[in-house]
Amino acid sequence: MPVVVAPSQAWDGNDGPWSSFALRLGTPSQNVRVFISTTSPETWAVDPQGCTASDPPDCAASRGAFYNINSSTSRVQSGILELNLEENLAYSGNGVFGFDTVGLGWQGSGGPTLEHRVVASIATKDFYLGHFGVAAKAINLTDFNDPQPSFLSTLKEKNMIPSLSFGYTAGARYRLKGTLGSLTLGGYDDSRSITNGISFNFAADNSRDLVVGIQSINMVSNLSSAVVPLLKDGILSFIDSTVPHIWLPLTACQAFERAFGIIFDPVTQLYLVNDSLHSALIAQNAHVTFAIGNIISSEQTVDIILPYASFDLHVGYPIVPNSTRYFPLRRAKNESQYTLGRTFLQEAYLTVDYERSNFSVTQCLFDVDSRQNIIAIPSVKGTTNHTTSDSQAPPSPPSSLSAGTIAGIVIGVVLVILVGLTLGVYVVRKLRHSTTGNITPPEELPASSVDMKEMDGAELPNEEVIEMPADPTSLNELPVGETSPHEMAAVQTSPHEMAADECLPQHELHVRRTKSKTP
Repeated sequence: MPVVVAPSQAWDGNDGPWSSFALRLGTPSQNVRVFISTTSPETWAVDPQGCTASDPPDCAASRGAFYNINSSTSRVQSGILELNLEENLAYSGNGVFGFDTVGLGWQGSGGPTLEHRVVASIATKDFYLGHFGVAAKAINLTDFNDPQPSFLSTLKEKNMIPSLSFGYTAGARYRLKGTLGSLTLGGYDDSRSITNGISFNFAADNSRDLVVGIQSINMVSNLSSAVVPLLKDGILSFIDSTVPHIWLPLTACQAFERAFGIIFDPVTQLYLVNDSLHSALIAQNAHVTFAIGNIISSEQTVDIILPYASFDLHVGYPIVPNSTRYFPLRRAKNESQYTLGRTFLQEAYLTVDYERSNFSVTQCLFDVDSRQNIIAIPSVKGTTNHTTSDSQAPPSPPSSLSAGTIAGIVIGVVLVILVGLTLGVYVVRKLRHSTTGNITPPEELPASSVDMKEMDGAELPNEEVIEMPADPTSLNELPVGETSPHEMAAVQTSPHEMAADECLPQHELHVRRTKSKTP
């Protein structure tokens, strides 16, 4: 069964507010609140050094509470390393990395607990709260020789979830009476979204895999029936809940400025909103529609509609001295910065399937009468020993053979068999006819008639010797139970088998880190 991770019931952050989630770290357990990272495979929490004497007195509480590594008897130290996350957006900092016990949810909640997980204590304020990473990527702290499995991968290896997948939405405080975030590991909550049947493929860059093609961004408001375009040309954008903002090209940001009347602040690099502008935006009551596809020219698109309320956020210390309204739009310097962060995921539900290398993005559903409906995503592996299963799952089940295709294959096979039998009968009859006379046996070729030097010279090199592969999935013939003749599931693209002691999925890439001197 999937694991449902309950939100902390709190709204946190200095650039939100955002729905946070509770973790139990170390032994004895220390309760902390963190955000969800759809890009990271690690767990981070704020170190006591993250608050100093110059910080406000509520610093520890505002940062989700401290994780004191010296108070945990199960902590195993590794070293001070760079965080290496969203560096292209100018996020930076170091962390004290090591291994410790991690539990999901508050104490007594019954959430799963895993020992010896990679946990970093951080002091940098670039990431104001810690995070719980749900990406299924292997973790290498210093080199490639000792990869550590992610939390999600370990849950799957221990058969605690059905597959390497998750469903997530950030929550929206402005919806209903405050709609909290939702996280499901090994499945998704069908009650939180409007299904559209469209899936997206992973991008080739493993560090930025959840990429969509934004084909258009349009705004409509109560003040005018006209549709205002905000994006001139389509772009590829990365979805990452680690960061709060929406990063778009300068021309798109300038279109937002004209449409909403927002003003760029060069000091904070943000769009700060004063009271008079806020009142005007409330009256305008605009909605922004993002039309996204698998690529920027996809025929099938998904519309994600964001009301102005989703952009009506607050920024606080240490970015600005006092809490101030702002519009969470950022100017991207280049295409590597195009990102859809938590602002977008207030209204979008993200379902990610690492075993099939695809994901879906759907409009969130806010229904006061809806009840949680958890749907498991089955693994493409029938058992933990990696045997193939023919079970399929959202978000993108592979196609199956049509009746016409099956009939064509059967007819072709029958014709081949009949032709073979006819030729066989003909050859046998000819041989029988030729043996009725006195036939002199053919002379054997003497050994000297074969030039051994020429044969040696024509000998195929070892790598060209044709052998049947050991893995049947690399043959042209479909394996038993495979339902799609057109493409193989993403996890089947590697022809070699995993070793018996290898617990990491094939798609996982390692993260090399740089040692640092200060946290």
